[in-house]
Order: sequence, then structure tokens, then C-alpha cells
Amino acid sequence: MDMDPQISLLHLELFHHWDKETRSTLTYPQIWPVVMQRAFNEDFIMSAILCVAAMHLTTLCPQSTKYQHASMQLMAKTIQLFRKNLSRPFTKDNCEALMGTALLINYISWFDLGFLDGENGINSETRLDLAQDQLFLLSPGIVQVWFQAMPVFIDEGSVFTQMINQNPRLSIEEALVRQGEDPARFVEPFMKIWDDPRYQTWGCTATETTVCGPTSYAWRLLGGLETELSCRGSLPRAPLPSSEGRDEKNKLVYIRDAVLRITTNYTSVDEPDTSFTIESQLARSSFENIIRRMSPLLCCASLKTASETPTHSGIMPQDADIEQWFYGFPILCCGPFAKLMMRGDSRALVFLFHFYHAARILLAPKRCCHVDLMRACGVRATEGDNCNWVCLLYVSVTLVF
Repeated sequence: MDMDPQISLLHLELFHHWDKETRSTLTYPQIWPVVMQRAFNEDFIMSAILCVAAMHLTTLCPQSTKYQHASMQLMAKTIQLFRKNLSRPFTKDNCEALMGTALLINYISWFDLGFLDGENGINSETRLDLAQDQLFLLSPGIVQVWFQAMPVFIDEGSVFTQMINQNPRLSIEEALVRQGEDPARFVEPFMKIWDDPRYQTWGCTATETTVCGPTSYAWRLLGGLETELSCRGSLPRAPLPSSEGRDEKNKLVYIRDAVLRITTNYTSVDEPDTSFTIESQLARSSFENIIRRMSPLLCCASLKTASETPTHSGIMPQDADIEQWFYGFPILCCGPFAKLMMRGDSRALVFLFHFYHAARILLAPKRCCHVDLMRACGVRATEGDNCNWVCLLYVSVTLVF
């Protein structure tokens, strides 16, 4: 760590805000005390912490420009230092720091709306270019860090292994079923949109090739893990007390071995050659996979919008599960689905509209996820300036809702 850093009173203010306000609003509360301890020895994680605090303050104090300016400077520094430290050997100490920083970068990416400024902004005639969106540019790196770090966490023992036991999607789906709702009810309408020729249009493709390699690699890693877990069968969520310790250890060992097999098989970020037909099939399959995973959130948003009376909190999904599943969405957006967004595919854009609309409905504004609401408002405002885009959204709303 740099022994002569440029520390200002603003940095102290940001750290105080992080400790007193921001940290308690983040998902995975069990990991942040450990991450904070690592921050005192690693510049990159301290920069990430200060950046998230600055972004949080930007949403709370929009009249003050100093927090926004600080967040932009700290974001650039965080990403630069983070990439530099990825070349170090993965040990328990730096794995916790790197994984913690990766999760913070996810928050940072949610906040960053720079791709809406300048030539891609609301006063420009240029179409929206999601290939410049940091939320999707940086997510493949988070996946790769997870695959490198998790075997170390399991072997050495780390609080980060607790993330494996959390399954927010399953919890949300079970709560919806108890409500008499079908968690997958949005899959069919969106697949009708996919097959509708009116939606088979593309926008900008100029910057697509710069990110296809990493995002396809991350997609292959996630697909490999899903295949490994499906071959083994569903992992036990709540084992009997007498066997809980043994089952937990066996599960972690299996996941460690699966991750090692996957990273050994997929050693290259280069994208394999595929024919147009195969690519089209992969795109449709990837789109359906994303819709199936996110459909429970759309169901929750629909229920909350339609309900005129408060629903019993024990029946509806927990806010923590909803928030965590929202934050996992960009990580799923790799491979063929990422290409659809980068190309400006109308079908992907229609889904993003509904996803951000659901975020505005479901996420609590007093938490740090308030940055999600800013993203939802900002993206929708920009997209809404395109007349064709508005017409497209109108059709999609009538089909889906």
C-alpha cells in the first residue's frame, strides 16, 4: 500500500459515511467487516469503498457537485488499481480484497451513467450504445475473479463461502408460488416478442468486437458451472442438524472441484467460431434463459403495482432477496445476450426497459440501491427520446403487461 497517499478531508468524510451509512445498505452484510479490514492494506479496495460512499452521497445530496466529481475520480482509480492487482497470485488475503472490490465495482457500475453523456446523451442524434455501459463491460471480470477466488476461499476458509448458500431466486419463486403466482409467467410473452419480426431489428454495432471475448468467456464459465451442478442434482438447502457440517463441507468440496475443472477446460477468452445458425440458436436460448431467471422479479413488480392493499410480509418475497437478485442480473448478461445489447437488438432493449421499470418499483430508495433507481430513470429518459423506441415500448407493454 502506498505510504504517501493523497488523503483529504473529503476522503475522511467519505470513509465516515461508508462506515455509518453506506455499508449497512449493501447486500452480503457478512462480508463487509472483513473487506474493511483488508482495505487498510490495499489501495484498490479503499478506493472502491470511498467511491461507493461518494456515489451514495451523490444520490443523497444531488445539489452538491463535489461528491459526483470525487466519485468519478475514485472510480477511475479503483478500476486501474484493481486491474493491476489481478496479476498477483491469488491467496486468501488478496482474494478477499479482490472479490470484495469486484462486488463494490458492481455497485459502482450500477451508478455510472456516463454512457448516456456526450454523443450518446439525450441531446444527441446517435442511438443508445449499451456497449459503452460499464455495468455490462465490467461484469465478465467479476465472474472471472469469482472463479479464480472461490477454490482459495473453500480451501483456506473464508466468509465469502457463505455466498454459495444463498439462493435468492429460489426464495423469491417459493414466495410467489405461495401467493398462487407462476414465477415463469413472463417467459412466454417475451419469447413471443423474440419471434415477432417487428422486434428483429438492430442498432449500433461499432464497438461490439471490443468486449465479445471476455463476455463470451464468462458465459462459458457460468454455463459450465450450471452443467456441473445440474449433473450432480440440486444441492441440499437445509440439511438435518446431525449431518449439516458434513453436507456443507461436501458441497463446498464439490463446488471447488467443479470450478477447477471448468477453469481448466476453458482457458482462453477467445470466442469459438460458430455458424450463423448456431449463433442464432444460442442467442434465442440465452434470451430465454435471462427471461426465465428474471421473470420472478417482473412478477413481484406486477404484484406490487396491482395490489391496492399491503400484502402480508411473510408471504411476499423478502426485500433482501429481491435486491440481491437485481444486483446479480449484470453478471448473467454475458455471452449471446450481451451481444444482443451491444448490437442494440430491440428485443433485448424491450426487456431492459421492463427490468429497469421493475427496479424502480421494487428497490427501496433509502438504501444504496437508490443508485439503481437513478439508472432506471436515466436510461428510460434517454431511450424515451427516440420516437421509434417509444412506439416499440408501447407495443411491448401491451404484449407483456
